[in-house]
Amino acid sequence: MLKRILSLIITLAATAAVVIAPSLLPTPATTVGEAVTGLSQQVKAKDLTLVCPGAAVQSSSGNKVGSFSSIATAAIDYASQLPAGASLKTLKLVGATANINALADTNGRLGNFATSAAVAITVADPKGVATQNSTLLSAQNYQVVSANGINGAMAANCQRPAAEQWLLGASTAIGREALLVLANPNATDATVNLQLYGANGLIDGAGLNGIAVPANRTAILPLAGFAPDNQLLAVQVVAQGASVSSWVQQKTVRGTLAGGADFISPAADAATQLVIPGLLKRGTKDASALIASNSDYQDLTPALGIFVPGTQTATVTVQVIGTDAKTFGTVLQQNVEPGQVAELPITGLKDGDYSVFVSSNQPVIAAVRLSRTLTAHATAGQNSTTDFAWLTAVAPGVQNRRLAVPNSGISKLSVATTEAGAATVTITGNGHSQTLRIAKLTSSSVTLAPGSVVTVSSDAPVAATMVVDFNAMIVAVPVLDFENHGGSIRVAVR
Repeated sequence: MLKRILSLIITLAATAAVVIAPSLLPTPATTVGEAVTGLSQQVKAKDLTLVCPGAAVQSSSGNKVGSFSSIATAAIDYASQLPAGASLKTLKLVGATANINALADTNGRLGNFATSAAVAITVADPKGVATQNSTLLSAQNYQVVSANGINGAMAANCQRPAAEQWLLGASTAIGREALLVLANPNATDATVNLQLYGANGLIDGAGLNGIAVPANRTAILPLAGFAPDNQLLAVQVVAQGASVSSWVQQKTVRGTLAGGADFISPAADAATQLVIPGLLKRGTKDASALIASNSDYQDLTPALGIFVPGTQTATVTVQVIGTDAKTFGTVLQQNVEPGQVAELPITGLKDGDYSVFVSSNQPVIAAVRLSRTLTAHATAGQNSTTDFAWLTAVAPGVQNRRLAVPNSGISKLSVATTEAGAATVTITGNGHSQTLRIAKLTSSSVTLAPGSVVTVSSDAPVAATMVVDFNAMIVAVPVLDFENHGGSIRVAVR
């Protein structure tokens, strides 16, 4: 009997342990295969920062290889409209010690300052209330440079840093110099890897990976050191550790005569449909005479650069369409192999205003080289002034986009529609407004008032580029929008 009682007590105790013990253990966050639940946290967008390349550079005198010095100063034209509590700050990218200065809010009007070094402009928005776009902050970098071995007008949008960028238009052919400018506006160092592509595909070479760009500094790399004697290059910039901004400073020298300069800015994302506004052709007669006298002037003919970043051959159709019935365009077709860069001359165009529409069965990157010629005599020589600018494809949109127009030069805005259809476009600046009705896959050009701040809006997607003529020296600035994204993230709590 005693044994039966003891056995019953042991059995009851074991049963109680099975029932009670699990309640004493911590509850697991999830069971196998079940998604982790979490708390939703709102994240403020990073403060909007735009980086400007500053003044043109050239190799310093002396024996120090790879040393560059600024040529005079560049003008930074900007427009801002800040909410309460936000402020503007600048940071010159010249040293490891941050040199931060306040910058006045322009309340939508034109502001400007001069700089020799690359500079970052930041909207400090501690409350996180600013709606980020180009109406919050837009800035452009301008310089007409005339120095030993370099002569031309140079311009670029001050750009938002990114982890990956593509640049199309660099040339390391004889008489051509391409300098890659990398700017890091962050408090942490960046490591940059490059990939270069030419007419025959990927270019292998030492030194393309692990390029250090210290915090608050710039790095300048001659592309001829990696890819000499290439007529046209596509450059992929991939940054780790911190995002960077990048440009190619491109110049042309014919013998001893400087033949133009430009800042080549990052290209629009690869796509099957691209719009390139701003092919405003001038000086055709003079250019033809120079080409006939010297083959080194062949690059005065407009040309389309195409790069295929994918793995499939691209069949590309290009329509060059004038703004009116008097400017007859042309159509180009080309198969471009993957990983290769192709250059398609755009011949037969008379003086006039055009835009370029690219259609492809594979995503491509595209840009157009636009040249300008002014010569007192129809021969190559000291009386000839030539310059060029690379027109990048522009992402179409309908949102308000703002642009600062320089105080000097003749500025024209080229606005092009897309396959989406016709658009009604409103252009405002200096208290004046004009409305354009632009048909599908066409464009229109308007002259802008010097020193104005222009806002472009539309009821259907359009792309726009401003072309500025400084007495036959030209620059092209695409009209872009800028935004860092905030939002909510889900944080797992265990």
